[in-house]
Amino acid sequence: MAEGFPFGVTVLHTPEKPIQIVFEQSRVMWLRDLLPKAIPNIRTMTYGYNAKFRNFTGDQSLRDISKKLLTDLVDLRRTKEEMNRPIVFICHSLGGIVAKKALLLFCLEEQTKVQKAVYGIIFLATPHNGSSIAACGKVIANIVTACTPMHPPGKLLSALGPKSAVLFEITENFVKKSPDLQLVVEYHSAILNLPNEVTIPQHADHREIARFESLHDRNFRAVLTRIDIFKEGILAKLKSITQDKPEVSSGGDPEIFEIPLLPCDSFHGREDLLNGMEEYFHGSTPRSPKQLRYAICGLGGSGKTQAALKFAFRNRMRYKSGVLFFNANSHTTLIADFSRVAELLKLESAVNRVDSLKRWLSRPGNSDWLLIFDNADHLEALSISKYFPATPWGHIIITSRDNAAIGSAGEWGASVDPLKPEEAVAVLFEKVGIRTPTGEDYKEARAIVETLGCLPLAVDHCGAYIRTRQKTLAEYRRLFQERQHEVLGCKHRLGENNKTVLATWEVNFRQVERDSKKASTLLLLFCFLDAAYIPEAMLSRAFMPQKRWDRHGEITETDVAESGLDRELVELIKNEVEFDTAIDKLLSFSLIYRNKDVGGSRNFSVHPLVQYCASQRVNPATQAKWRLQAILLVCQVFPRYPYLEPLYGDLGRSQLPHVHRILKEHDTLEKHSSSPVPVRRELCSMLISASRFSDTTWKREVISRIKGLLNDDLDCYIHAEAAHRESAILRLGGGKGSSNKRLEIFIHSTVFPGHGKEMDADARWNANRGDLVVSYAENLIHTGALARAREELCEWEPIVPDFPSTIERLVLRSRDISLGRVLRFEGRFAEALKLFKGILNESQQDDLYKESSWYPVIISHIADMYCELGQPAEAQEMAEPALAQLVRRGWQHVSYGRRLQLALAEALILLGSYTMAEEHLRSLIMQYEPIVHPDVPTRTGHFRAWTGLARIAHMARRWDEALTRWRQALAQLEGFRKGESFVGGVVWYSIAHCLVEVGRKAESEEALARVRGWVAGGREFWDLGFGTYWYDFVMGAMGEEIMEMRELKV
Repeated sequence: MAEGFPFGVTVLHTPEKPIQIVFEQSRVMWLRDLLPKAIPNIRTMTYGYNAKFRNFTGDQSLRDISKKLLTDLVDLRRTKEEMNRPIVFICHSLGGIVAKKALLLFCLEEQTKVQKAVYGIIFLATPHNGSSIAACGKVIANIVTACTPMHPPGKLLSALGPKSAVLFEITENFVKKSPDLQLVVEYHSAILNLPNEVTIPQHADHREIARFESLHDRNFRAVLTRIDIFKEGILAKLKSITQDKPEVSSGGDPEIFEIPLLPCDSFHGREDLLNGMEEYFHGSTPRSPKQLRYAICGLGGSGKTQAALKFAFRNRMRYKSGVLFFNANSHTTLIADFSRVAELLKLESAVNRVDSLKRWLSRPGNSDWLLIFDNADHLEALSISKYFPATPWGHIIITSRDNAAIGSAGEWGASVDPLKPEEAVAVLFEKVGIRTPTGEDYKEARAIVETLGCLPLAVDHCGAYIRTRQKTLAEYRRLFQERQHEVLGCKHRLGENNKTVLATWEVNFRQVERDSKKASTLLLLFCFLDAAYIPEAMLSRAFMPQKRWDRHGEITETDVAESGLDRELVELIKNEVEFDTAIDKLLSFSLIYRNKDVGGSRNFSVHPLVQYCASQRVNPATQAKWRLQAILLVCQVFPRYPYLEPLYGDLGRSQLPHVHRILKEHDTLEKHSSSPVPVRRELCSMLISASRFSDTTWKREVISRIKGLLNDDLDCYIHAEAAHRESAILRLGGGKGSSNKRLEIFIHSTVFPGHGKEMDADARWNANRGDLVVSYAENLIHTGALARAREELCEWEPIVPDFPSTIERLVLRSRDISLGRVLRFEGRFAEALKLFKGILNESQQDDLYKESSWYPVIISHIADMYCELGQPAEAQEMAEPALAQLVRRGWQHVSYGRRLQLALAEALILLGSYTMAEEHLRSLIMQYEPIVHPDVPTRTGHFRAWTGLARIAHMARRWDEALTRWRQALAQLEGFRKGESFVGGVVWYSIAHCLVEVGRKAESEEALARVRGWVAGGREFWDLGFGTYWYDFVMGAMGEEIMEMRELKV
C-alpha cells in the first residue's frame, strides 16, 4: 500500500459521466493520475490493506481481509444504479489472492451482489502458488513471537508460502468460477492455463511492475489495452441486457440462493439423472398442483450431493423465491440450517425458526422455491417430512444412502450408479490436471478407474493423491496394488472434500453392526464373492442338499451339515424373513445394490471398494473365516454333473465369476496355511465341473490348479475325473499325444494305487474308467485309428452288463456316441444313423436328458447323417425345433448350439434355401471370429461356416465371391490341419473350378498340380459332405477341364 492512503476502499476519481466500471488495486497513483486521462468516463477506487509482512502483528487473516473488501464495496454502492455497476479488479502481488478469496466467500445477499458484479480481473505479479517472501516473513514472525509479547499470524504466513496448499485450494476453487470472468495475467504471475485467460508481457521487477511513469510507458500501454477491451465488452454486455428479454420468467436472480457448496469442478456424466430430474420437475406433461419431491439414492461417495448441486446451479434462475440447502444428517443440523436461512431472510425472531421459515415458504408469493435436503441417511430415526412445508407447490430434492427414500421421502427418484468408465477417466484427468492425455495415459487411467469401481469419491481422492504427491498414473496404480489400505486412507489437504473412502463408509459399517448382526454377517460373506452379480437363487442352493454319485453308481444327496458352512449363515439364508430383513438393512445404507431381476429371481451387487473396506476393518482371523465360507458356499452350490442338474448350463455359466473370485481368495488363504483336505477335494471336484465352461485358457488353468490341489491326495474318483477332463481338454486343444499320456496310467489298471480289490465292485469307479476309455478312443478316432478305437470302446462294460447302474448307463451312451462317430467316419452312414436314433429314443425316457448338452449333440449327429444320406428335409425337421429350444434358453451361442446351427445350415443348403442358410452361417462367423484361443471344435466349426458360404456362392455361380470364401475356408483349415489332407484337396479342387470359370486356367492348372495326390487315396468322411455329395459335384464339374488340360499337354 502506498504511503498516504488509508486502509480500506478509497475513491480516487469519479467522472462526470461514469461508464459503470470500478477498479480496485493495491498500488494507486497511476489509477488517479494516468487512467482517467486515457479513459475519461471511468470511476477508480483503491483497496488498501497492510501488505508488509513486518506489520502482520495482529490476528489478521486472508478471510478477514477479503471480507472487509466486500463490506467496504457494499457501503460505497448503495443506490440501485451503483449496485448494478460492473467491477474490474486490478491486483498487484498478494492483492490477487485477496480478490480471489473475496469472490469465493459465502456471504450475505448484499455482498453476493458485489461478487456477481465482477466482470474481469488483471493479475500483476500475483503469486498464485505462493511466495518465498512469505517464508521469510514466517521466520521473522517466529523470532518476534519468541522475543516479544506480539503474536504475528504465522498461519497466514504459512498459507502464503511456496507450494502452499491453502493457495492451491483457493486457485482450484477459483478455477470453477473463472469461466464467467475475463482474466488477464502477466508473465510474472503464475499462469492459470484457463481458456478465458490472456497473458501479457511486462518488463519490470515485482515492485515496479505496477508503477507507471507516463501515458507512454510501454508497460502501461499493455495494461491499458486490456482495460480498454474490458470497457468495450462491458458496454456491449450492458447494451445486450437492455435490449434482450430474460430467458426465464423469473425476471432475475432468486431472492435467496443459499448453497454452501459449489459443484465439483470435475463433475462429469449423470446427464440421464439430470435429464430425469428436469423432466420430473419441469416437464411438459400437465400436473395437478402439488409439491414435487425427488430422492437421489446411492452409496456414500457416489455423487448424490454433486448431482443435486449441479441441478440447482443449472436451474437456479427458475426459482425466483429461492434455492436452499439443508444438511439433513440429524435434527441438530437441520435446525441449525433452518435458523441460518431464517436469519438471512430477516424473519421474525421466533423461538422456532423451523416453523418460521416453513411459514415463509408457505406464502403464495414465495411459491417458486427449491429445497435440497442432503445426507438424509437415517430415515427411520429422523422424520424428515416434518421439515417439508405443507404446500401444494415447491420442489424438494432429497439425497440419501437409503434406497427406501424413493417412494417415501421422495415421490419419485433414482439410484446413482458408479460413473461410466469414460466419464470416470475424464474426472481423473481433470482432477490430476492432464489436459492432453496420451494413449498410455488413457490406458493407465482406464485401469485405475476400473480398479476403483468408477466411484466418484474414489476417483476424486485418487486425483488429489496423484496431484499432491506428484505421482504418475502408473506409479499410483502400482502403489494401489501394493498398499491399497494406506492409499485409500490417505488424507490430502486440497479441494473442498477431504473425506477418504474409508472414513465415508465407516459410520455405516458400525451402524450395521449395531443394528443387525445378521446383516453384518451377510456383508462379510458378500465381501469374498464376485461383486457384480450375487443371485439369490445361488445363495438359496447353499441350504439345499445337492445331488452326487455314490459308490454304487446311483444318485445320492449331500448333507448340508457336513458341507462346512457356518450353521448361522445357513439358517439366515434359509429363513426368508430374516434374510429379507438383513438385505433391507444393507440396502438402506446402499452398501449393496439390488439389480434388475433375472428369471424372476433377485440378485445383488456390491461395490468392490465396499468389499475391500468392509473386509479390512475386521481382524485377520475373521477375514480367514469368511474367505473359507465363501469358498465352501461356491463349492456347495456349483452344479457338478449335467445329468443331475436340469439347469446345469445356466447355473454353471452364471456362477463361474464366483469360481474365479474364490480361487483368488483360496490363494490368499494358502499364503498363511494349507487348507484342509476336505476343502481341497471339494474345490477340485467343483473345478472339474467348472472346466466345462469358458475358453481354452481357463480350462488349462483349471487343470493346473487341480494338479496342485490334489498333490498326494489318493481320492481315486477325483483323480480319475481330473484325468478324464485333462485328456479331453488336451485333445480339443490339438494335443492328442499329451492326452494319451495322461490316460495311460488309468486305462489298463483296475485298481487305483492305495486301494484294494474292493474297487472291482465299485460302480462309480468302473464308470470313471469307462469315461477314460471313451476319451482314449476319441484320441484314436482323431488319429484315424478307427478299428482300434472300436476295439477299445467295445472292451469296456458295466460291472453287471444286464443291470448297469445309472452312472454306467450314462457311460454306455457316451460310448455308443463314439461308436456312431466311428461308423460315420467309415462312411457307414445308415448304420450310424440307426445307432444315433437308438441313443435318442432310449435317452428320451429320462426326464433330465433334454435339459442336458447331450441332447443337441445327438440331434446334430442325426441331422448330419440325414444330409449324408440325401434326406435334408428330415435333417431340417430334426434340427429346427431343437435349435428353437436352445434359443429360448439362450444357449444358441455355446459350442453345442453352434454345432446344431451348422447342421441346420447344411440341410438348408441342400434344400436350396440359400438365404436362410447364409443368415445362420454369417451369424456363426461373427461368433467364431472374436474367439482368441479357439480349440479344435471351434476351428472346425469356423471352417464349416466358410465352406457353407463358399458352396452357396459356388452353386449360385458367383465365382469371384466363391473364390474369396474358399480361400477363407482354406486359411481356417490350415490353422489346425497341417500338410496334405483329403479335405484340403477338395477345397483346392473347388478353388481350381472357380479359377477356370473366371478364365484363369493357368492358375487352375497350377492348383490342381499341387494337390492332385491329396485325393488319390480315396474318399474320407471327416467333414460333412466333402467325401460324398460335394466331392461328386466338384469332381464332376472339373472332369472335363482335367481331360482338356491333359490333351493340351499332349
